[in-house]
Amino acid sequence: MAVASTCDVLIVGAGPAGTAAAWSLARAGLHVVMADQQSFPRDKVCGDALIPDALGAIDTMGLRPIIDAEAFRLPELRVYAPSGTYIALAGDFCCFPRARFDELLVRTACESGATLLERMTAVAPLVHGDRVIGARFTSPSGNAEIRASMTLLATGANATTMTAFGLDAPLKPNAVAGRAYFDVPDRLASRFQHLCIAYERSLCPGYGWIFPGPNRRFNMGVGFFSNGRRHLPSLRDLWTRFTSNFEPATAILRESTQVAEFRGAPLRTGLAGKTFGRPGLLAVGESAATTYAATGEGIGKAMESGLLAARMVSDAVSSGRPPSEIHTAYEAEFRRRHGARYRAYAIGQACSSHPWLVNYLAWRANSGRFVQSELQGLVSERGDARRLLSLRGLITSLFA
Repeated sequence: MAVASTCDVLIVGAGPAGTAAAWSLARAGLHVVMADQQSFPRDKVCGDALIPDALGAIDTMGLRPIIDAEAFRLPELRVYAPSGTYIALAGDFCCFPRARFDELLVRTACESGATLLERMTAVAPLVHGDRVIGARFTSPSGNAEIRASMTLLATGANATTMTAFGLDAPLKPNAVAGRAYFDVPDRLASRFQHLCIAYERSLCPGYGWIFPGPNRRFNMGVGFFSNGRRHLPSLRDLWTRFTSNFEPATAILRESTQVAEFRGAPLRTGLAGKTFGRPGLLAVGESAATTYAATGEGIGKAMESGLLAARMVSDAVSSGRPPSEIHTAYEAEFRRRHGARYRAYAIGQACSSHPWLVNYLAWRANSGRFVQSELQGLVSERGDARRLLSLRGLITSLFA
């Protein structure tokens, strides 16, 4: 097998985590190669919603003007309880098609100096001693090796790849999600000036979503999160329940034109497993299970993980620190920054298993200040679910 190339940093996967890292590393003057198994533009199962953490990473990369010009901006998130009551949470939200978003990120990384190799499937790491020094690939033009001082794995929920690269990850995903696209007529689309998440009773602890995008193209889907004791259900069954029982979804299905088939994908959420890396290798994005439990939102933390990994690699290069030490420092720093957020969303996932509790929170959010304020804080990345979803918090919610 011939050596295809060498580089400072090899990034396997060119989604939000990989491209954010590539952008940062290339700007730092490093020779960066991104290798993705698909060609761009390419489709990806996603809700397309960008919430505050994703928008913060977009600001860091200087892409906010493009997003603001093309995305559908939304001032509110409505969370529907099983009772049908909804909680209105104000915030900075938008919806931007994932295929276009990934294309934009790839282009930005390449304009900063990174190289993109398409239709390259990683099959195994290159290893020297206990350290990863690159990867082996297959492609339509044959097999190849790319050697690198540091390798970043950004291949999402692909358990086969994670196992091949020696990461201690659960073989089964702990969540699934699926979505379809609809062109919605003006009269119906005008009802949706908000993101919509519905904990419809037949879906709990899963949920459905309706996210209105640019040009009245809506992303509608369902997700389900396992606590390890539940089997993941059929997404088609969840989709049928959602579109049959939640009136806004029923109306969209009845009155709109479906323009993309319903597709599903596995998710790895809540930092499940010890998947942050090994000597010479860092896992970023969903390869490190950075998607949030309870909501399935993953773009923001994927990008943040890529940016953090890139900064730590750049710092190590400039200081002469051995690559074998970076993965432990990277994991410790990511958990220090964001661990409380994941604990908060894990509590939210547990809450969604009890429809009566979701109904109670919706009632108190609309009749008092405490629950509304705490939920608002969670959405804006300021709060801690333990203040609300604890015995003390629930007692406080009765009176405040």
